[in-house]
Amino acid sequence: MLSTPWEATIRIDDEIVILELAQAASEFSEIRTTAEVLKALQGHLAHYGFSDLLITGLPVPEDRYWHREVLCDGWRQDWYRRYVEEGHFQHDPCVARCRHRPFPFLWSDLKPEVMSPRAKLVMDEARDFAMNDGLCVPIHIPFRGPAVVTAAGDKIELSPFARPLVEALCLKAFQAVCRLEGLLDLECGPILGQREAEVLQWSAAGKSAEVIAIILNVSTYTVQSHLRHIREKLGANNVQRAITKGLVLGEIQAGNDKIWR
Repeated sequence: MLSTPWEATIRIDDEIVILELAQAASEFSEIRTTAEVLKALQGHLAHYGFSDLLITGLPVPEDRYWHREVLCDGWRQDWYRRYVEEGHFQHDPCVARCRHRPFPFLWSDLKPEVMSPRAKLVMDEARDFAMNDGLCVPIHIPFRGPAVVTAAGDKIELSPFARPLVEALCLKAFQAVCRLEGLLDLECGPILGQREAEVLQWSAAGKSAEVIAIILNVSTYTVQSHLRHIREKLGANNVQRAITKGLVLGEIQAGNDKIWR
């Protein structure tokens, strides 16, 4: 939990990253085609070493026609062809993890020692195509199958601070694609409820759960419960990542102790 004012927890360079990615996220609401979404996301992620992008739904492993779920194909074509021809989808460890876990992860977070030989082959062949590491942002939507935004590259340079912001940008791109394709009504309102936004805003201001409970006149347990739900909704495994994602997604505002919604 943050114990110092939010303004004091980030450097000037970090503030610039927040502003740049927040502006990039807002641009997606103005984009008119799926191809433009892909191009914009590629442009922003290129700064961090990502060169290959894929936005796709994740049907059951037995579905031989899984590629029908692809929403944005920014993978290099020789790798995509190899992936399809070899039936890698059924054995891809990234796909398996995205189906069962909501939190984003780097390919390097996967543990080779627990992979099947077939799963290892998928990752080894990806490296043969200069995709040495990647970031997967799983997306779990009620009453729908899971989806994922995957970004990969030869050499990724993603700081611990920038990572949750990039993850939020990937989520924003997914929302834009769904809006343009008429798949889901994801733009109808904020992700967080009003009280959840209040709790996250006070957390961004450096307030502890105990202090927030006093401010909002609720129990500490209630605040902790809100924070748990916030992390789940934003796909963040700690409060600080939830704060940075909330900033980029427009759920809260930086440098403002007042609740704005």
